Parts: sequence; structure tokens; C-alpha cells
Amino acid sequence: MGQDAIAQLLREHKSVIRENPDVDDSRALNRQMVAALALALDFFAYPLKTFAAGQQLAHIGSPVIHLPLLVSGAIDAVVHIGDQGNQVIPISFEAGELVMVSTLFSGKSQPVDLVALQDVALRWIPVADIERCLQQDHARLVLLVRFLAQRLREVQLRERGWLERGVTERVRVAIGRALLDAPGRLDGRYLLGTTHEHLAARCGVSRPRLSTELKRLEQSGHVALRRGVIEILSPDHFGILALGAVDK
Repeated sequence: MGQDAIAQLLREHKSVIRENPDVDDSRALNRQMVAALALALDFFAYPLKTFAAGQQLAHIGSPVIHLPLLVSGAIDAVVHIGDQGNQVIPISFEAGELVMVSTLFSGKSQPVDLVALQDVALRWIPVADIERCLQQDHARLVLLVRFLAQRLREVQLRERGWLERGVTERVRVAIGRALLDAPGRLDGRYLLGTTHEHLAARCGVSRPRLSTELKRLEQSGHVALRRGVIEILSPDHFGILALGAVDK
């Protein structure tokens, strides 16, 4: 997404702010806040940076001096649990979103690792600039509060729904979501170039549990497991669940 595309995104979301103040989706609210901030901050003055898929952008415990404004690609927030190296990905961020807004005004260190899910282009926006801009305008602060409240509601709903699912369905949904994000191939094959560790984090299960479920799926003829790649042989088995998932 080039500069013209970003400008178009901001124009679109400025009109959304005027025309639809009752948006109840946290991604849309995040982008509304970005558009509102753009009225006072020149985002294009901040250098554009690129990262390859799989590259780590920020480490847990590091100072939060800048927030990424995602121009293209997607970023995963990764949380490490326990002593076994297990990971959980509670949320992903998409183009047009300001990442980790929940750290604003907290003075806390980075609560998660940020990892590029796809090749990423972004602009690092200084936290001090964002906080000053928010404090200068009551309407922008209201957008921040609305966003945080809606994100909390979504997280609570997602966690409740996730806990109600068994491991088998978690894996199927996670593969379905990854299918939606995967680029199309000219040969029509569905290949997921993801590690077991990353997929286990998306499922919220341990790597051994994931490996067991993948073996079951392979024995059922739904996938073929290769080194570093999962080939999806029955995309419909995963696609229906992915389209109905509420936790993307």
C-alpha cells in the first residue's frame, strides 16, 4: 500500500467518523481514531519501514516509545505462557490500524512480542506525539475510550467462545483463518507456510497437542504434512468454520 492508498484510507475513515458515529467494531474504531489523529499529525512525515514475514518488531518488556501504524500486511501480538515456551496469539492487527493502543498513557513496558504475520510496511509514531494529540481534543479521547471498551468486550466474547471449543475445533478454525490470509496460488493448491509453533499459538494449544490434531487431519485426508508446509487437501473442511469465526 503506497502513500496514495494510505491517504485514501484516511479520507474514507474521516467520512465514516462523520456519517456513522455508532460503529461497534474495534478495528473500525481503531481506524476512526487513526483518521482523527491524522487531522493533527502528519503521518507521512514519519519514515516508512518494512519487515519480512516472521520478523520480530518489538520484544516483551521493551520500552514503548513508538506505536506502529500498519500500512500493509499484518502483525501478531504473541504472549508466552509457562516454562515450556508455549505461545498464544490473542490478537492480530491489519492495515490501517494503530498497534497496541492499549499501552497509551500507561507508562508500562511492551506487554507482548510483535511479530510480522506477513511482509509488513509501517510507520513508527512516537507515543508522546499521539498522547499529546489525544489530550488536545476531547473527541479524540472519547474515540480512544470507545475503542478500548469495544476491544475489551470483543476479547471477553472471544475468550468465552474459545474456551467453549475443543482442541479439534480450535485447530480447524485456526487453519481456516490462515487459509483466508494465505495468498492465492496459480496452481490452485492451498499451502500454509507456517511453523507448528506459530499455528499452536494461534490455536492456544501446546505444540504436542497441535501435532496430534494435525496427524488426525492427515489420516482423515484433509491435510498433507510436509517440512515447513501444510498442504490443505480439503479447504471446504476449514473454510466454512473460518468464515463463521468471530475471533479474527
